[in-house]
Amino acid sequence: MLEQNAVVGSLLENLDQIKIVYKETYPPFQNDRGNTGDSKEYSIQEFIAAYLTGEYRIEKGCIYSTTENSQNIDCVILAPNHPILTTPKRKIILAEGVYAAVEVKPDIKNKDEFERALKQVKSIKKLERKTYVPDLSNLMGGSSRADFENKIPAIIFSAKSLAPEDLYKFIKEKILEGVTSIEELPDMILTLDNGLFVFAPDITRKPLGKFFIDSKPSFTKTTMIQFYETSKAETLALFLLQFLNLPSPIMKNQDFILNEYLKNIKDIKICGFEFGK
Repeated sequence: MLEQNAVVGSLLENLDQIKIVYKETYPPFQNDRGNTGDSKEYSIQEFIAAYLTGEYRIEKGCIYSTTENSQNIDCVILAPNHPILTTPKRKIILAEGVYAAVEVKPDIKNKDEFERALKQVKSIKKLERKTYVPDLSNLMGGSSRADFENKIPAIIFSAKSLAPEDLYKFIKEKILEGVTSIEELPDMILTLDNGLFVFAPDITRKPLGKFFIDSKPSFTKTTMIQFYETSKAETLALFLLQFLNLPSPIMKNQDFILNEYLKNIKDIKICGFEFGK
């Protein structure tokens, strides 16, 4: 349950716009897939940009490391350390300055589309990069950053998706086929019909992940969690809570103030899908 506040109100208003963009395309324009797809990408870019501070930017394109590049990605969020790197032909995105990458799909209920999205995420996760976050674990009393947290966080956004159990089975099938691996899965799959799925090789490193593992000791840390029976606004709020707390490629001077408005989501229902056994 969401407590009403200004940030929640903004989610409700932005949700109205997302619903409009994801409505079925009118018959005369159903073959115009380019513009239809671009409008969905732009809508998600606008939604994410609305909750970031001004020093973050959003671009579309390939992400380059020192040795290779990703596939073309719909929505790449640049951290404050990213230069304005352009040529007369293109804007260049460097892995070291990427906060997160989002691939927008209208319908991952379509298994071919879902597999394409997983392959795009894999192209992001394979990039090696240097991060600029000092290890303060000895001073702060916590644990050091895990290796997987230095990878670029990757997210799939879709209006429609497979039923949760079918989504889980499909991902496991693609791991067995070698299409992807546990280390190359998306950090989040955000769906408007089946809620938010969150994954990490160690789920306790994600917001509410430790809470789930502590309450369900039969699961290993290599578990995907789903927030279910949530309204669309609650799903977006849970997404933002996860998104604003992704591992940054640089040391953040302060937390996002939006966390104060998102932390009081009550009566959250979480289930798990085991990948570690």
